[in-house]
Amino acid sequence: MKAARFNELTLVDKAWLVSEFGDLLVSIEYYDYRIFLFSLNAHFIEMFQNIDSRQIEKISVASYKDLDKYLSRILIGSLKIKR
Repeated sequence: MKAARFNELTLVDKAWLVSEFGDLLVSIEYYDYRIFLFSLNAHFIEMFQNIDSRQIEKISVASYKDLDKYLSRILIGSLKIKR
């Protein structure tokens, strides 16, 4: 699925796809959110959860600029190739 098509899906559909088929890479706290970074096919997906309400508020394909906040937390050796 292309990034533009993914971003057009409803929040519920995005959440289902990510939870069923995505691989959680890392989570961070960033301002008022806990952000989960997933890999899904050839894309990185960010899921924003409000820390206070625990509600998922946004899910979108991460841009290269978005990935900067995760670089210090991702261990390359922990990424596995699925076959």
